[in-house]
Amino acid sequence: MKIILASQSGVRKQILDKYKVDNEVIISNVDEDEIKGSLLAEGANPEIISKNLAEIKSVKVSSKNPDRIVLGADSVVSLNNEIIDKPKNREEAFSILKKLN
Repeated sequence: MKIILASQSGVRKQILDKYKVDNEVIISNVDEDEIKGSLLAEGANPEIISKNLAEIKSVKVSSKNPDRIVLGADSVVSLNNEIIDKPKNREEAFSILKKLN
């Protein structure tokens, strides 16, 4: 049975393909920034945020594909419990790399 990967991650798709897991990608189109912001306002830590994002993505996709297996996944990078978002530009990327180094 072909599973649905509810993630845009090319790396996750490559892993499934490498292990010959029959799959297709269906993007959930959830507003991750809005969800992260809401969870942060409630005091959620990076692990809880990642788990919630993965669940929300999979629930949204599975609601439109009720007879299919859906795999939701998400990654959150954090340093000292501070979330590090994807950089918006080259300068921000450099700043993040310096912080992580």
